[in-house]
Amino acid sequence: MSQVRLGASKTYSVADGVSIRARREKDDWGQFDEDWGFRIHDVPPKFRTELKRENYDLAKKEEHEKKIVLESMPYNVVIEPTNSCNLQCPLCSTGIGAKTREKGILQFENFKKVIDEIKDYVLQLSLQNWGEATLVKDLPKMIKYASDNGIFTRLSTNFSVKYTDVFLKELMLSGLGIMVIDLDGTDQETYEKYRKNGNLDLVLENIKRAVKIKKQNSLEYPTIQSRMLVMKHNEHQIEEFRTISRDMNVDEMELGNIQVNPNTAKHWLPGNQEFVYETYLKERKVTPCHWPWSGMTINWDGGVSPCCVVDDEKSDFGDIFHEGVKGLWNNNYYQSARSVFSKEKNSTQKTICDICKNDTHNPNLFRIGDTFSITSSNDVKVR
Repeated sequence: MSQVRLGASKTYSVADGVSIRARREKDDWGQFDEDWGFRIHDVPPKFRTELKRENYDLAKKEEHEKKIVLESMPYNVVIEPTNSCNLQCPLCSTGIGAKTREKGILQFENFKKVIDEIKDYVLQLSLQNWGEATLVKDLPKMIKYASDNGIFTRLSTNFSVKYTDVFLKELMLSGLGIMVIDLDGTDQETYEKYRKNGNLDLVLENIKRAVKIKKQNSLEYPTIQSRMLVMKHNEHQIEEFRTISRDMNVDEMELGNIQVNPNTAKHWLPGNQEFVYETYLKERKVTPCHWPWSGMTINWDGGVSPCCVVDDEKSDFGDIFHEGVKGLWNNNYYQSARSVFSKEKNSTQKTICDICKNDTHNPNLFRIGDTFSITSSNDVKVR
């Protein structure tokens, strides 16, 4: 199997073991990058309109030229249905009870308002962030609304929830594009070392139910993907994870790398360096960040974070419900964020990007506990 650079996630087709990279890298929309959160090659042709192609090409051009005032619009958007979660994962700011934003649930009408504005240019919508999205009863309705408006959707879930038959069927029939299910251990003891309060048997049963619904309804999508975040305590179970994934007939399996506070990384990083970012092992390589030119993260309350690493309402770039995407995309915050990586300058508004500079593995950045989450100050309270 072909491999990607050290530390990158590795995704394989369960049916034949072929790497997704090998299967999808020939695409005239651009080079495959398995380690960047947005992968154009996951997006089926029916969601790739000519208008979206024009916007995507312009966005990549403006990113290459490091423009700070853009004509293009974001093509990769994260919307958070909720920041509440049923688990207490120790490398997640929600899991450790960080007081970064009030807990709440995104209202469907607010969701529709955002979709109506972004539907013509967004290629992928991820419904996740700092909470468990499947706790939100309107989630299937949200996904269906986005899909019906031509947006490819992605969901990451712990799947450790007792779903009713009605909810799970609605979720599977909603038009969802990819469902990534966390399976970070093949026995309860190993699994719950990270997925605290999770129930492995429940996760496995839910996967079987989802696969059955997909088969019974002859669905092409969602792509059901099992994912193991490879860590020190579970790396010995990689082969068993592969076996379980095949036995359950999921479509894809991913062996993922973890992001963790560099100062405490040794407690979590696996011994197998194939699953460790190079920047944890040797001198850091800092490159310009994609996010200021490609996308935004919309929290449940409308606060917009510059990327999915930032969990701190003090670092918001604005309120999407009041300002809209177009009103935010070239405001002083975004122009300042792009200025960090550009010869053009607009430094009228300091942002979290001035601190980070895409040097995300810098041990001197303020973190929330052992998590990878970046904050603008070191006074965030945790549980």
